[in-house]
Amino acid sequence: MAYRTTTVTPLLPSRRVQGGLRFVGKCYAPEKGNPDGVTVILFHCAGSHKEAWEPTLQHLFCQTDPRSGKPLLREAWAFDFQSHGEASVLNEAQLMPLKAGIPVDEYADGFKAFVATGALSGHRLVGIGHSLGTSAVILSTIADGVPSVNFEAIVLIEPALITREVYNANLAEREGALKLMNKAISKRRDLWDSREAARDYFEQRFPWMMWDPRVRELFIRHGLKEVKIQGPEGQTTTKVTLACSKDHERSAYSQDEVYYTVVDRIQSLDPAVPVHYILGGRPDLIPEYIPQSVMGVRPPASVQKVPEAGHFIVQENPEGLARAIAQILTERTVPRANL
Repeated sequence: MAYRTTTVTPLLPSRRVQGGLRFVGKCYAPEKGNPDGVTVILFHCAGSHKEAWEPTLQHLFCQTDPRSGKPLLREAWAFDFQSHGEASVLNEAQLMPLKAGIPVDEYADGFKAFVATGALSGHRLVGIGHSLGTSAVILSTIADGVPSVNFEAIVLIEPALITREVYNANLAEREGALKLMNKAISKRRDLWDSREAARDYFEQRFPWMMWDPRVRELFIRHGLKEVKIQGPEGQTTTKVTLACSKDHERSAYSQDEVYYTVVDRIQSLDPAVPVHYILGGRPDLIPEYIPQSVMGVRPPASVQKVPEAGHFIVQENPEGLARAIAQILTERTVPRANL
């Protein structure tokens, strides 16, 4: 289904950057949207960008409620983490001094401040997060200086969350996995002569070679940015690099306490707000005991596994993911609730 897009870049407060940061969101309005349908709010994983959701949305916009025949969605909004994608370019000067990066609570703060402007007034919101983005969804339900956001339902896709007890019980394994992740990020190539050269690189290497070609192309377009490089003789050339720097991506994996706060919040959420889980059918990066530990603090409303996908469901099987989300939205009968 055809849709039109609108991008907004409001300057919103930040708890770490004086003067605030640009919070970049893209609205997807389907040609035949349902004014009574829900608006899905999409938060991406570490190292990604808001446009990664577009192939999923292309399929999701075609889904209808079998009872009414109407489209399931009114709109969709996807947001960049302030150090990722288009937002990383707009916030480059402000982020440069923050070598340790910014934690995920900034992502949630930006969304809460955006909602507080009234931009989504009257919309029925369903929060959907992938990996790191699951924490942003949950943290946005906490009021701490800015009003919390009310969701009719929450969907956690491959949540990068674990209870403190289970983490400590598997301490050596988890610390080892974290070290390997940080080492892989540090060794990752992050400079190419052109987007075409970057495309050739990604098409031949894991995990990008596993991605849906549409998602990979969107990453080349939106997950990279141009950078000026000065040569040994003072000449300047234009190359492309990762929009989210390796330092900022690494920071997403080094903020333990905020993720325990997220788990505690899942447990204390209003029981009337259903929390659904969508996992990859191939447990590649996250062992099954990790999401199981989080489901143990609060019974899930539903659990689905998307075939032909691992942790990077959004990137690997957007059509399968869209079907799973549509099933949740079709079966959802929960009324509004105050958090």
